[in-house]
Amino acid sequence: MNQPADNWVIVFKSTSEYELTIVQAMLLENEITSEMISHQDHVFNALTQNQESALYVHKDQLDEATRIIKASEHE
Repeated sequence: MNQPADNWVIVFKSTSEYELTIVQAMLLENEITSEMISHQDHVFNALTQNQESALYVHKDQLDEATRIIKASEHE
């Protein structure tokens, strides 16, 4: 997924792909499919390290995904 489809929306943003991967795994554990769109170029990592990447979910799962992410922040 290089560009989000019309029915996919951003659920989480971060400058850390590691953090995005953790959130993506957490969503998958709850049967929510997500896609990461990274704006970081690993070849030029020093120049792009502050670039945000985003995690997208289907708009029908946005509320549940948001609830799961918020619940994990309070743990």
